[in-house]
Amino acid sequence: MYDIIIIGAGPAGLTACLFAERQCMNVLIFDNIESPSNLSTAYDIENYPGIEHISGKELLEKMKKQIEDGCDIRNEKVIEIINTDKKKIIKTETDTYEAKSLIIATGLVHRKANIEGENKFLGRGVSYCTICDAPLFKNKDVVVIGGGDSAVKGALLLSEIANSVKLIHRRDELRAEKILYKKIMKDNVDILWNSVVQKINGDKFVSGIEVKNLKTKKTTKIKADGVFIEIGFTPLSELMKNTGIKTDVNGFIIVDKEQRTNIGGIFAAGDVTNSPLKQVITACSDGAIAANSAYKYVNR
Repeated sequence: MYDIIIIGAGPAGLTACLFAERQCMNVLIFDNIESPSNLSTAYDIENYPGIEHISGKELLEKMKKQIEDGCDIRNEKVIEIINTDKKKIIKTETDTYEAKSLIIATGLVHRKANIEGENKFLGRGVSYCTICDAPLFKNKDVVVIGGGDSAVKGALLLSEIANSVKLIHRRDELRAEKILYKKIMKDNVDILWNSVVQKINGDKFVSGIEVKNLKTKKTTKIKADGVFIEIGFTPLSELMKNTGIKTDVNGFIIVDKEQRTNIGGIFAAGDVTNSPLKQVITACSDGAIAANSAYKYVNR
């Protein structure tokens, strides 16, 4: 019987583990290596206080190292959560565990664009992770779909590697941070405003795309060797469907200011929650608060 079980080993889960460990609690954390934290794919983090530049992979490794001596970390995929009055039962593909409290920090996954050819060319020119696959497209022509932080960061990275980069956005203004907006407007990235990709073409690999301008209704064929889809994320909250844990219309777990869900003893932290800001620092903050709330619950 653990005091706390944490599902997810990203910044929220690892920080929760760190703070619970400091309260001398018996903690188990599940790290699903099949779906690693998105932090591990971040090329360059510039907004983490005290560190000017660091890769997401390096930061995640530092976080894991900090808790490895005091927390039980297991690389198992959780398949079911069962809530009872006295305990939380967690089933994985290989075993069953029990805890007095539970913290869910499962994070997000990349959202699909549902474009014709998207699934066909996945891994053959289509990618959801610019940071992971950018080096494969050195001196090639690529496009990035999206208008948020991840899309702009991806386009800026590719501009240093690829022969040409086009950023395709369905609106006439980017949603990215202002500092990123300024950077890309000065860069050699060609932005196609008010446009959507209707089809990805190719034989064995991607050879081009068909883009429609939403204002002129004109469709244009563009040569491309790679298509990077960076249009946001979907919360990994499937596990919660049969637990009674409340989520919003988009599937994000609803929590209060103490990271409590609507079920006693179950807390949530990080990007899987309805937090308005999806950043490493806020995920860490959520994790610390969740651990403190779980400690108070266990010792009530």
